[in-house]
Amino acid sequence: MYETATLEEKYFRVFQGAYNDFRLKARTDYKFEIDPLNYDDFLESYKKGLINCIILLEDSIPTGFLAYTTVPHDTIELFVIHCLGFEDIITKKKIMFDKFLDTTKQIRRHSIVSYAMLGVQEAFKKEVAQAGFEFIDTGVVVFDIKNKQLMKDISQFNYMDLPIGYKLTPYRDIYFEELAEVIHSSFKNSSDLNFDVRFTTLDGCRDITYKITTSIYGRFLPQASKMLLYENNLVGFCLANVTGDGIANLPLIGILEEHRGQKLSKAMLKAAVLDVVKLYQGGIIELNEINASLDLNFPAAVKMYESAGFIQSYRYSQAYLPKG
Repeated sequence: MYETATLEEKYFRVFQGAYNDFRLKARTDYKFEIDPLNYDDFLESYKKGLINCIILLEDSIPTGFLAYTTVPHDTIELFVIHCLGFEDIITKKKIMFDKFLDTTKQIRRHSIVSYAMLGVQEAFKKEVAQAGFEFIDTGVVVFDIKNKQLMKDISQFNYMDLPIGYKLTPYRDIYFEELAEVIHSSFKNSSDLNFDVRFTTLDGCRDITYKITTSIYGRFLPQASKMLLYENNLVGFCLANVTGDGIANLPLIGILEEHRGQKLSKAMLKAAVLDVVKLYQGGIIELNEINASLDLNFPAAVKMYESAGFIQSYRYSQAYLPKG
């Protein structure tokens, strides 16, 4: 009854309906923060090999798809599994998922698989687990810029209220190499390694630093991105960017182990939030929300965000399949 196929030119016209159905539901059902590529841009990325796509056929008509990429180093990133309608959803998704596992069998010998199971994709967790995937319980926390008390509290943050020897400064390109090194040192033993192996090497962390600071992951905000210096050496960081929809995100925050336990991460977090707000108040950016993602299995991180005024908005399973 159901068949799978690799997306080909002969399906381009009729596949548009299934893809646009996903785009309509991307924010509501799949919790995407920004709109996915429009159909023409999706096809262009597909033709360039930046995106891979498996489609589900019912009577030769595409009614679902699975999209993924093998572009990141040593990582296969599964973006979404989507079907039209509600009938046999799990069966249809499993057919595409099995095809995906078979198609990537050779690549998976030396690459991990990462799958953020946002929104309705959580319902497919049982089948993903049966394929050997493991999960990290991930939360998205939000700072409510419409909360007057929170805004008042954050405005009272004092940059000078740090232990002797420490200071906060905005990001500049001269910090690039030091930042990559501190990201590597801060994350090389973190749970993030399970779904992004770039953290395991300095070159991988340079790639992360480059893509954040050159606005590939959203418009980078160097003024709001805070570098923590100790005796003029970089020892911590809190990075910030913003999308065209006015969603500011703090993609990475970290500090060297020997400088932990002094509430310095909380200070970086508050300083970054304060300067994001100032950019908004100065008319430099649009701002509807400030958020961050974190591993909910680390109570210290949860407590830090909560103490800075963030509250949990939603949670999802970050699935990963180790290489081999």
